[in-house]
Amino acid sequence: MPDKKQGSKSKLRDQPVTLFREAWVWSQKETMLLKKLCVGFTLHLCCGRSKFGDVRIDIQHRPDIKADIHYLPLKSQTFDTTIIDPPWYGPQTWPRFEQMIKELTRVTKRRIIIILGNLIYLLPKPWTLTKIYILKKISPQIKHVYLWEKKDRLITEFIN
Repeated sequence: MPDKKQGSKSKLRDQPVTLFREAWVWSQKETMLLKKLCVGFTLHLCCGRSKFGDVRIDIQHRPDIKADIHYLPLKSQTFDTTIIDPPWYGPQTWPRFEQMIKELTRVTKRRIIIILGNLIYLLPKPWTLTKIYILKKISPQIKHVYLWEKKDRLITEFIN
């Protein structure tokens, strides 16, 4: 007869939490879309175990650089594209979310791709939201990909 402890361990492994975690892995279709959206030298923040991007940063696993995304050890305007799929915590982390956005905009020259659930956060000018992709429903949220592009001021704006 199986030990009660062993029985409860195997029962825990079958809980929906395990399946929920697997839902955060990008599908092949999502990866193809993200590759298509990235331009030039690409930074992948909160990369987890992913090998996507030219430089990968996370605080766990084995990224190229282990760092806190709120204080990136990178030069300004280094990357053409930055992609981030941050943990989807709620309003309790928004003050730090603002610091993360400051760092994203500091290190990126052209394009920022943010993957979030039902939240949307506006980036400061000169960043412009150009597209929103709805990828899949992960109860109770929907996975959105927000594409932001840097719109530099035209030189004609300064000429009268």
